[in-house]
Amino acid sequence: MARSLSGETAIITGAGQGIGRSIAIKFAEKGANIVCVDKNSKTASSVAEEIHPLGVNSIPLSADVSNAEEVSFVVQRTIQAFGRVDILVNNAGATSGTCSLEDLLEEDWDKVVNTNLRGSFLFCKTVGKKMIERRKGIIINIASVAGHIPYTHSGAYGPSKAAVIALTKQLSLEWARYNIRVNAISPGSIRTPLTEPIYADEELGEARRKTVPLGRVGAPQDIANVAYFLASKESSFITGVTLSVDGGLLESLFLRHPGRT
Repeated sequence: MARSLSGETAIITGAGQGIGRSIAIKFAEKGANIVCVDKNSKTASSVAEEIHPLGVNSIPLSADVSNAEEVSFVVQRTIQAFGRVDILVNNAGATSGTCSLEDLLEEDWDKVVNTNLRGSFLFCKTVGKKMIERRKGIIINIASVAGHIPYTHSGAYGPSKAAVIALTKQLSLEWARYNIRVNAISPGSIRTPLTEPIYADEELGEARRKTVPLGRVGAPQDIANVAYFLASKESSFITGVTLSVDGGLLESLFLRHPGRT
């Protein structure tokens, strides 16, 4: 197994399960030391334990990504343990469930925006300062196909992910001169522990599968593979892009969207 990230240090938020867990394990398999950040300390510790047999170092840290002090602690602890941060993956996310905007509670809007957008901003800002000092770094933000086209009744989720895409583009331009690459991934329909109730329902799961042109629902590993590509030297001339990893779902939604021909 090629250890192309050997000696690198990666902070991954929302690493306790699903997409974050798969990215953490993928990067560890490629030789990176992993800082598993999750609000749930038990799941963060569990993933860190999974990683240890892979021959790299991993530390679990519990943190609320929307809390600036806790974000600073994560970065300081990472520097203490590994000396630097080479890769940041902003994966931690939140949803407000199915709700029309006129009925959305302000606290639900704040929860989603604070996690998805503020959390990404705080980690980018805090880690970015360290990367600017070293004139080197890679940042990967996890967005969503919902950030590209309106998803009705998705509450604050779509707007927050659209903002993450805009944040990615802005940072990629501002920090290119420091050799910091900033990209994003927009997952489509992915079967994770959080979405399992949908896919466990045979009718709902089949309906979701039929919307994907490639004919299958994605797995967390599909996102992890693309995250690894963006973290590797193979993507060294790529910055400011958002890669849709969705089996063609986004393009099909564009074609069906009112006003498209």
